[in-house]
Amino acid sequence: MAAAFQRSELTSALVRYLGQFDKGTSISYEELSTTAGALVDSRSHSLIYARKILERDHNAVWNCVQPKVGIYRLSDPEIAARQSSWYLLGARNKLRNGAKQADVVEIELLDIAQQAKFATDSIIRELARDALSKTTQRRIEKVARGTSNDLPAFNAIEWMITLSPRRSKNA
Repeated sequence: MAAAFQRSELTSALVRYLGQFDKGTSISYEELSTTAGALVDSRSHSLIYARKILERDHNAVWNCVQPKVGIYRLSDPEIAARQSSWYLLGARNKLRNGAKQADVVEIELLDIAQQAKFATDSIIRELARDALSKTTQRRIEKVARGTSNDLPAFNAIEWMITLSPRRSKNA
């Protein structure tokens, strides 16, 4: 029987200390180290986990201030501005590179189930690439602002559903 996970005292101390600050607060690593009684920097596992706990349980988003300065609690406008680009940083390259790799697959060497899975994955990849395109983002932004009723239509989803392998009722 596996032992239950227990949070370290250092992580708990950091969560308690950081949980009391308002949005827009900066705290140096020196201050954190003094308060926690241990060396704390941006790579400290206790601080990384404390930031995750604060975000998950206390709705407090803390970001590291580089280089080696400290951490900063983001305000609502900063969190909103960050959302528009954080997931795009590697997504476009991964999708482009995945498409290049998929181009070398000899489909006739796959069995029927593998072909269906490959086709489904390829369609999902292309939908993601289209969703990340600047044109589609502008169209969705117009809909969000209420200046257009034109949502991008992805008929490929219907194709993907028909290509997906069917699950048996006994499985």
